[in-house]
Amino acid sequence: MPDLTRGPVLAGIVGTAAPLALANLLQQGYLLVDSAVVGRYVGVTGLAALGAAQPLYAILTSLFTGVSGAFTVRLGHLAGAGRRDDPSALLALAACTAVWSALCAAVAVLAAAPLLALTGVTGEVAAEARTFVVTLCSGMVAVYALGAVCAVLTGRGDVRRATALMIAASVLNALFAWLFVGPWRLGIAGAALAVVASNALTAAVGLTRLVREQRRPRPSGAAAVTVATVLAEVRRGLRIGAPMAVQYLLIGVGVLVLVWIITPFGEEALAALTVVARLELLTSVLFLNLSGALMVFTAQNTGAGRAARVREGVRHSVWLGVVLTAVVSLLLLAGRGPIAALFSGSPGTRMVTERYILITAPFFLCYTLTVVLHGWFNGTARTVVPLICTVASLGVVRLPLSYVLGHAWGVDGIMWATVIGWAVGLGCTLLAGRPESGW
Repeated sequence: MPDLTRGPVLAGIVGTAAPLALANLLQQGYLLVDSAVVGRYVGVTGLAALGAAQPLYAILTSLFTGVSGAFTVRLGHLAGAGRRDDPSALLALAACTAVWSALCAAVAVLAAAPLLALTGVTGEVAAEARTFVVTLCSGMVAVYALGAVCAVLTGRGDVRRATALMIAASVLNALFAWLFVGPWRLGIAGAALAVVASNALTAAVGLTRLVREQRRPRPSGAAAVTVATVLAEVRRGLRIGAPMAVQYLLIGVGVLVLVWIITPFGEEALAALTVVARLELLTSVLFLNLSGALMVFTAQNTGAGRAARVREGVRHSVWLGVVLTAVVSLLLLAGRGPIAALFSGSPGTRMVTERYILITAPFFLCYTLTVVLHGWFNGTARTVVPLICTVASLGVVRLPLSYVLGHAWGVDGIMWATVIGWAVGLGCTLLAGRPESGW
């Protein structure tokens, strides 16, 4: 397994980020295929339902996303300190995965309809959105199991195997989505079942391999595994992951509020929100994975006590982020027409999607630099900093401005609120990092 505490810094970061970016591009490609399939076979109502369901899903998965990220950091620290195969952290992650999977399914069944009602989504769109969320969360243990396996592999620096599993899941996702929604006519429930089935198959493969590896003899002198050591790792993971979980929760709630703000503008605008959200996920994949690579790199080198190497990694990551942002932004601007037409035949939905790209793409650098630098903070276990920056960017600025500017300027006002929120998030991040980095 790769050791990120040695060798060229940039090569280590890129070598970690590139495979993950490829895998996640394919994952986001599945989401785009999913949207296109639902849009074509189910129609605008189905596409709008996906947009309404997305924040509910984000809210329900926010805690586990934070916890799995925390265990990635923790396993990176252990790897840097020469304790790569410590089983206590693995058992702690397994316990958190099982507990939250059950809670997520229960909350989805009980809370999906009330939460949708709060957004103002009603009628067939609300019914379809609830069907999607409940179906998906009923099989959430498969989704979380794959996430846990990938968190373990990534924290150890074994990104190639994590990439292989994510690529396999993405390919199966796309295949099953077309099969279930198209020929089998299962509607929006088929899109959710495709996620569950593909993740279950790939998680089973990954878990089998991990269990086989853990059966190897442990080094002499290794600490004994007890209930107390596992509970200690659970507490440590929750302490690191709680701010990350709250951050993801705020993002999910924020998107839910945006659905409430956009709903009065009509079904076409809500469908456009679905397309825009999927595009944001796709375009941010490179930077989220660069951030994830920097997080693992920072975690391993922090565990090894190599502070100067961490600072060098941050500088390389920032400059790489700047170059990649310029390329992505230009491609979005140049191809905004065909991109919008890919998802919907509705002129209104296409117009809103194109307008969003035109307004936000020139300012995408604010978002990408924020994301990359948050990987540095998370890798040092200072997960409160990204949380504070997210609260300022999303809660204090973007959501209130979306409501105010939306009433004043319509959908364009909501788009400009996004840009302003990104700028505030970057400003907070730079201020938080300046004392240590010397910026």
